[in-house]
Amino acid sequence: MTWPTKKLREKEVIFSEDIITYALYKNYISKESKVFFKVFQNIDIKTGRDWNYWCAPEVDIIEVKKDGIINAYELKGVRKYKKTEETWPAFYDGVGQALAYLNLPYVSDSKAPEGSIERFDKFKGGAFDFVYLVYPRDKIENFPEYEKRIFNLLPIGVIFAIPDGKFGVVKKASRNPLQNEEAKKHFLNNLDTLEKFSLNSRIFRKIKEKGERYFLNL
Repeated sequence: MTWPTKKLREKEVIFSEDIITYALYKNYISKESKVFFKVFQNIDIKTGRDWNYWCAPEVDIIEVKKDGIINAYELKGVRKYKKTEETWPAFYDGVGQALAYLNLPYVSDSKAPEGSIERFDKFKGGAFDFVYLVYPRDKIENFPEYEKRIFNLLPIGVIFAIPDGKFGVVKKASRNPLQNEEAKKHFLNNLDTLEKFSLNSRIFRKIKEKGERYFLNL
């Protein structure tokens, strides 16, 4: 579904990906969960590790629930067009990225033989239990049949975000068919290596500033 563009009021803050990121954390994700933002790789030469995580594409949000369930979220937001108009994402935007999450993160193992698949992809499967694609919509009920037909073929779930900060699951995710239990165990045992993507990170501070400013002005 391609949304019509509309003129923005002067200095209006749009319902962007960062705003949706903040709202999802604030209003949807459990406060008991551990949350990481815009995760791509966790290389840190000071740790002395002989492995690292690699995410391509980067994962917008990773939620580790209290019971050990790991959810990954690919987010799409409203964008400005030519500085004066806003465009809403089509329903197919982000589908490829969300599907790629099923295989993430890759665990690159420097101890593996040179040239072997394990050198880049140690466990040959992803760590996440469930993957969701999050879109902005004007209302939660706006999920037409022709979109459902596509998503019903896919293991990813769909969440709609509306501009007042509310969310609704319009299609539940299936269990990740590419998940590897060893990859999940490795990930849960090494969450401390993701500190630069945590709530204490500069990444989240910038997201929080934008989110608070947006909701203050509603």
